[in-house]
Amino acid sequence: MQIDVDLSQVTALIIDDSRYARSFIKTALQSFGIRTVLEASDGPSGLETLREKTVHLIIVDQDMSPMSGVDFTRYLRGGDMVATVDTAVLMVSGDAAKEVVVDARNAGVNEFLVKPISTESLYRRIRNVLVNPKAFVHTHSFVGPDRRTLSRPPPGVPERRVAPPLPKPPPIVMAPGVSSPSGQPSPSINLPKPEPVERTGRRKFNAGQVIFAEGDRGDVAYVIENGRVGIYKTIDGRKVLLGQIRTNGVFGEMALIDDEPRMASAMAAEDTTCLVIPMSALKAQIGKTPDLVILVLETLLNDIRKMGRELGQVRATLEKKRGRG
Repeated sequence: MQIDVDLSQVTALIIDDSRYARSFIKTALQSFGIRTVLEASDGPSGLETLREKTVHLIIVDQDMSPMSGVDFTRYLRGGDMVATVDTAVLMVSGDAAKEVVVDARNAGVNEFLVKPISTESLYRRIRNVLVNPKAFVHTHSFVGPDRRTLSRPPPGVPERRVAPPLPKPPPIVMAPGVSSPSGQPSPSINLPKPEPVERTGRRKFNAGQVIFAEGDRGDVAYVIENGRVGIYKTIDGRKVLLGQIRTNGVFGEMALIDDEPRMASAMAAEDTTCLVIPMSALKAQIGKTPDLVILVLETLLNDIRKMGRELGQVRATLEKKRGRG
């Protein structure tokens, strides 16, 4: 995938009730060169953001509550928020049924993208929305981008446009070599370089070496190829062993999934070699996972963290009793 337009001045708003979906899309947008990415967890919150910020592109999920993506778009196109009535809207949906797509189009969506999405398909839609915007139509029954792919009116219906097709609004982003609305050639653009793809690698840890500490931000997970790793938690100033991970075991993955700090520390119990899984690799896969599965996974992780805290307390209490004995 080649990033061939400068998106650095675009402000995007992601509206999705799945934190993982927002995280995946935000990472993708940033890799495209978009510097300002706002987030909202539902339609009403998104509308509040639009009242306070200038936004050029909205990426909204179709299946949300209490306001669906279609309802959100209808409200946006309704005219109550004049400054944002013609803002570009890209809808993401797990349902590709014809009636869903038509409903979105009739609400005034610019582009429709079916899950699971990839960074390449997302970039193509965003580029098309911004560089090749459709004419914007205002009628008594519809407000939004032109739904027709051709400028010809339907058979038997007179053309209601004075000069069809209506002029396209100037693109927010200029493609290289395209003249600006003023007629002057667009300046040369220093295209943002795509972020390098992080590849899975290996790391060796000496016995006694701390791999990560409790409270650290999680940016990688590990799979043990050979060796042994101890997982520790600090309780009342004492280091308590929660368990040990051996060959083929995985550790450090929870912080990558739920974006919480490391719940415990990891230290090599002996010379250990680990396969390193970067966050970007895991997020790319999570972005393809149905929201229901993500919800179940989030619940399980919350329970595991709670049990980890309780286990640490119990073991700390036992060690104190043994020390007194």
